[in-house]
Amino acid sequence: MKIKVIYTAALAVLFLDATYGGALKKSFTKDEQSKNLDIGGQNASSEEKDNSEPKEQVSKSSMEETNSKRAADSKPNVSSNSTERKKIVGDPIVLRINGKKEYRRSQILADMKAIPPQMVQGVSPDKLFEILRDQKSSTYLMIEQAKKAGLDHTKEFLDKQNQVTNELLVRELLIKELSPKVENESALKARYTKYLIEFKKGKEFKIYHIMVATEKEGNDILASLEKGDDFSELAKSKSSAPSKDKGGEEGYIPIDLMPPQVKDKVILLKVGEYTKDFVKTENGYHIFKVADIRDTTPQKYEEALPMLKQVLMHEEMVKLIERLEKQAKVEKFNEDGTPVGPMKEKLASPSV
Repeated sequence: MKIKVIYTAALAVLFLDATYGGALKKSFTKDEQSKNLDIGGQNASSEEKDNSEPKEQVSKSSMEETNSKRAADSKPNVSSNSTERKKIVGDPIVLRINGKKEYRRSQILADMKAIPPQMVQGVSPDKLFEILRDQKSSTYLMIEQAKKAGLDHTKEFLDKQNQVTNELLVRELLIKELSPKVENESALKARYTKYLIEFKKGKEFKIYHIMVATEKEGNDILASLEKGDDFSELAKSKSSAPSKDKGGEEGYIPIDLMPPQVKDKVILLKVGEYTKDFVKTENGYHIFKVADIRDTTPQKYEEALPMLKQVLMHEEMVKLIERLEKQAKVEKFNEDGTPVGPMKEKLASPSV
């Protein structure tokens, strides 16, 4: 079962990375204040800020250890229990198809680095190498078969290919134009100074959250809470929200960042109280508890970096689009024929 999962993960890594959804993941970090409280597409803040590299990324030390181990004393298909190992010299061919298509060891090792570490726990490097080598073979054969069937010339395929090409071009332009500005230390500190000036005090609530799929499940949980059962324990055992492993804790969330339907319920609660009816969304039924209420304070510079980068990215993107539209003399009109307002009025800046 683990091998099948790894194989699927390998396919996902190789194919999905070509899309533009992760275009700026190395340059721009999403604001963590809109990450944790997911109730049907509307998010709010968490107390914890994660400025580390993505968890999916294999650490340099772990991969270097794997690579050095392979380079020093193993063939990809030799069992880890073998008492005899041959030294690998250079970058040998590890796969040849139809006598012409070849893949080298370095290509498979590169794929190994792209696999999330949690997907390869308990799998030896040799076995993982074999899986990825075989995946190269099956992928190539399927692509060739698709070409033989003429699927690469259909209108549907060409339309999708054109869409992906355009998205990749946008990705490259944004990286080229925005990365230097968003990563500029002076610009970030200047934006942080502006953030401190504009900061307005308010209230933030430490929220615990339980999400279930049906109204019956929600009523059962409310009944358990009425009997005195612990909210966090119920969250761990019953909730389907991402915060379940933390007992439902979502952290401190400023009231003005809460989705309206959550805000309307939570703002009426005192510390220790929970909602006696549900917030219903397309994701299910939600129950919230307030564990603490405090005044908001400005984030420290390091904590605010993800937010600052997001705001700078947005501001620079607006400038880029406005510049390009002026160069092209773009004119936009509403349905009734009246002129559309400036771009800055259409793209509201993210809240800081």
